[in-house]
Amino acid sequence: MITVEQAFELIRKTVQRLPAEDASLLNAVGRYLLDPVIADVASPPHDKSMMDGFAIRAADWKPAAEFEIGETIIAGAVPSLPLGPLQAARIMTGAPLPVGADAVVMVELAEVKNETSVTFQIDSIAAEKHILRMGANFSCGQKLFDTGHRVRPSDVGLLAEVGVSRARVGGLPTVAVLPTGDELVFCDQTPGPGQIRNSNGPLLLAMLADAGLATTDLGIGRDNEDDLTAKIKNGLQHDVLVLSGGVSAGQKDLVPGVLKSLGVEEVFHKVKVKPGKPIWLGIRYPTGENDRPTVVFGLPGNPVSSLVGYQLFVRSCLKIMAGGGSEVTPPRYASLSCDHQTRGNRPTYWPGRMLVDGDCNRSVEPLNWNGSSDLLALGKAEGLIFFSEDQHDHAAGERVPFYAFADQA
Repeated sequence: MITVEQAFELIRKTVQRLPAEDASLLNAVGRYLLDPVIADVASPPHDKSMMDGFAIRAADWKPAAEFEIGETIIAGAVPSLPLGPLQAARIMTGAPLPVGADAVVMVELAEVKNETSVTFQIDSIAAEKHILRMGANFSCGQKLFDTGHRVRPSDVGLLAEVGVSRARVGGLPTVAVLPTGDELVFCDQTPGPGQIRNSNGPLLLAMLADAGLATTDLGIGRDNEDDLTAKIKNGLQHDVLVLSGGVSAGQKDLVPGVLKSLGVEEVFHKVKVKPGKPIWLGIRYPTGENDRPTVVFGLPGNPVSSLVGYQLFVRSCLKIMAGGGSEVTPPRYASLSCDHQTRGNRPTYWPGRMLVDGDCNRSVEPLNWNGSSDLLALGKAEGLIFFSEDQHDHAAGERVPFYAFADQA
């Protein structure tokens, strides 16, 4: 049995990035950049007004001072005249400042006389008021995003501003999902004696879909070699195959043997983690000229164990394949909301949720959890609280790592 850190290291050594793809700006959302983004313009590209109003020289202003109105400057225009003493230019939001101007007075505070002169109903005006200097947001040549950045919808405006209409991004892995077990029935069926509904398949497919990946539902693999072989063969046509169940040490845990018979090489089996110890990782190397490797995960059959295996290991694999790098997504840290106890000799990932009090102080609450089959606790959880193996008693206020489900790095 290996440690979580050793499992991560073996994943890094085993998994390779998929070939790069050229994506349009909108199709790059959710993908990892394979090149840094360098600004080809400054932002703003000129000294500009932040308000509709009048551009002036701040030093000219005195109580009751009257300014001669010169040109009108709209957004997209270029000023043609510099400002002289006691001169003002009518200016719109976003328009370039004329030479000599260093402040803008809001139009609401201006009193125009015959459209030729203006006075201002203000007590004072400071230089730089209501203006933004060229390059204040970023300069031309500045690095805006590093290689490996995952493009968010909020990044699209910035990328468009610097002329990124297409981007070289990591390829998206295709993923097949196969829950196994004779006890499973589909979720629209009523379980008979000794049966349960298939929850792992929909759970894994939903998490993969939330990550923006193309998935294939292989149905349910039955506990016999012929059925497993046929369905796993289909799964091996994908970049990643995720199975649940059949990887422990029971009489019907046939998955490792079937995988071996199909040319999948075991990388590791069993990780020192609670829940999720029986997790299995293997790889089937290319067998044809245009073939790609398939990474295979065998997750435990209990649903919380399956989720922990996905959150820790499958996500790390998918991130590497998609060009996001091999660094594990760091946790948030928060204080425990109450005393808590863990048991056993393995590091534990416990379902929890984030609490925020009236002073905006954050804490995490360990949920009432009855073990790795307890989907109700999982439904209430917002993430997993990590407790190390060398400490079982945890006091309220202790700082602990929290891995939020919503953090898709």
